[in-house]
Amino acid sequence: MKELLRLLILINLAIILTSCSTEKYKGEYIENSIIWKGLEREYLIYLPSRYNTKELFPLLMGLHGYTGTASGFEKETTKGMNHHAEKHQFIAVYPQGSYFWGKKGNYPFFVSSWNDIESNAEPREGERQICSNKREEYPKPEECKKYSHCAWTSCHDDVGFIKEVLNQVTKEYKVDKSRRYLVGMSNGGAMAHRFGCLHPELLAAVVSVSGSIPRDRSCTPNQPLPYMQVFGDKDETTPINGELSIDGWYYEKPDISFEKWANALGCKKEMKDANLSIAKERGLICLARRSCSEISSHEVVNCLIPGGKHAWPGQTEGKGYCITTEQKASIPRYSQCQESDLEELNWGNEIIWQFLSKHRKDNE
Repeated sequence: MKELLRLLILINLAIILTSCSTEKYKGEYIENSIIWKGLEREYLIYLPSRYNTKELFPLLMGLHGYTGTASGFEKETTKGMNHHAEKHQFIAVYPQGSYFWGKKGNYPFFVSSWNDIESNAEPREGERQICSNKREEYPKPEECKKYSHCAWTSCHDDVGFIKEVLNQVTKEYKVDKSRRYLVGMSNGGAMAHRFGCLHPELLAAVVSVSGSIPRDRSCTPNQPLPYMQVFGDKDETTPINGELSIDGWYYEKPDISFEKWANALGCKKEMKDANLSIAKERGLICLARRSCSEISSHEVVNCLIPGGKHAWPGQTEGKGYCITTEQKASIPRYSQCQESDLEELNWGNEIIWQFLSKHRKDNE
């Protein structure tokens, strides 16, 4: 009886300590890092103000683009993704891609990126080239043992790193495993696309915004997974028509990656309106393929932003290439993020959440 009483006291004490440790972080960042494959990797966690240890919360992980940062991605999503996490009460996680300072021309150039596997892959026999012979020169990461003419991203194990962060945050916080979502912008969008293909069992849905998927190299998951991609028709960085980008690369046409994913899920060929009310209000053209063979409620969505450029929906180009105070020590010399002066939350976040929140992992 005494042993049982002692055990109950220890359990209650652990619950109290856990509650106290998270209480002070509610409404602000938790800075965290892990050693992954011999390299220290960092990520930021945001707990909404109503976070508690008695209920489970959705988790949204956001991946920044090339030369972006974890804290910059949060700012890139106008008015801040943390504000959005507050409104919808989810845990937000922002991993940092590997980074270094190089030179472009005679000027210092900050490089951060995600190894989406295909961007650095060697050309295959009979495959079309994924960049021009006259493409721009970007600083090469030192860890890359081989670096083909068209390569431009990290060579670290980012698939493993993202998986580890997802599992660790799920273990340490009150995460609803049936509502874990991954989104990414540009190089982060290509990384979200690739991770969704390789680990569909870990996610409920994926969103890629202006994803820099090399042409002819988009992938499909081996398990059902809802997917949405968003592109602007004036994007010169990842053009939607398959033409050469402004800096000399060829990327997958959104129509191709959309059709491949929908076919893999066995979705009906008929294209329907995606029923995203905010997208309609903002003039986006969002179409879906539904009634998928294995899980009828799944869907694959393609959203076009008329006049949209290489930016997060509702945002202008060039945002997010900065740091907040949380990353000042780890990434010195990079520009400081400015607070948004907008009064309302970003409608792009709302569209994305409207899609994501419809989907849950059925086996959890």
